[in-house]
Amino acid sequence: MENMNWDDLRALLAVARTHSLSAAALQLGNSASTLGRRIALLEQALGVTLFVRHASGYRLTEDGGALLDEARRVEDAIVQLRGRASDRGREPAGHVRLATNEALANLLILPRWKALVAKYPKLTLELVTGAAVQDMYRRNADLALRLVRPETGNLTVRKLGVQAYAVYAQRGLADPTRRRRRGGAHLAALPWIGWDEEIQHLVQARWQRQHYPNATFALTTNSLFSQLEATEQGLGLAVLPCYIADARPKLERCLPPAQCVSQDIWLVIQRGLRASPRVRVVADMIVQLIHAHRRELAGV
Repeated sequence: MENMNWDDLRALLAVARTHSLSAAALQLGNSASTLGRRIALLEQALGVTLFVRHASGYRLTEDGGALLDEARRVEDAIVQLRGRASDRGREPAGHVRLATNEALANLLILPRWKALVAKYPKLTLELVTGAAVQDMYRRNADLALRLVRPETGNLTVRKLGVQAYAVYAQRGLADPTRRRRRGGAHLAALPWIGWDEEIQHLVQARWQRQHYPNATFALTTNSLFSQLEATEQGLGLAVLPCYIADARPKLERCLPPAQCVSQDIWLVIQRGLRASPRVRVVADMIVQLIHAHRRELAGV
């Protein structure tokens, strides 16, 4: 134990989080063989087996799990020390990595960021977007605006609001006299716009499959904005966020949010960074903008 250093613990954390030598090596900027030797030497020095290799990848043993908890505490301490050193005695400055989805980034965060960067010119925001938001457990971001509450990691989590969805179509596509009937059963006969097979885990995709299992799809895509464009073109119905679709004059609701699905909106911050001025500034901006748009987001 006395010969263990931070690089050893970083190796342990990376392999534990990725379950792969190659992925962990890429994260740390090493080769897989070098990382494998480091793990082997660490096991030899400790006299225990840290990982067992399964078909699904590297899995921690009981001894490895015990050491992982200690490694996380060391990591948190280092993150806090680095944050204090970079923030001490200065206005908020430096690099802040924020993970969120593309729609929230482009439609809510970026319009607000212009005013904030004018106030704090030494602050740099890095937006990480995608259908699958960066895993906070792996420390791929300082903070995140998420639609799924994280279950792991040393994180501070706060609910900010609700993002509601409704079923939309190009105006006139659905029969307005039938649309007034409760339940929306008549919508099953119309074409739909769906999600790519790889992202069927999204709540709107799951809701669509559950309520319209025999729907005919005119188009599937992995992009929300492609769905939005296709709906405006009259290709079919789509389950869309209200704050986006309600602002499009070509679209109308065919099924209201109360009969559709919604998601909670979560602000997630690495616990070791929650007091950092540069992270706090971005977090405060997010809280304010979600509050300002809470009615549109909730589909009111």
